[in-house]
Amino acid sequence: MNPRTFTVATTTTDPLTAQRLVAVLTAAGFDAFSRAGGAASVSAIGAAERGYFDVLVTTEAMEKAGPLVAQELEAIERDGAANAKAAEEEALSGETPTP
Repeated sequence: MNPRTFTVATTTTDPLTAQRLVAVLTAAGFDAFSRAGGAASVSAIGAAERGYFDVLVTTEAMEKAGPLVAQELEAIERDGAANAKAAEEEALSGETPTP
């Protein structure tokens, strides 16, 4: 069995973004996973440090997976902006959604 090597495709501070990227990569046929690369911490004399999550893909697939990661990150950013605008409009309208 040949050992496989993995490369960090991207790093994010949001675990849900990391999960979404892994799902997109695996749906496209790539071996991918995420791992926690740090933990959030605060010290009395320093600034807060956020945790982060690495999204890894096999090294040989990185060239093809890289553009897919970039495309999905753009979609996440677009979705986030649209969701923020919708939430703001809802808050200004004074209406609350019914479950």
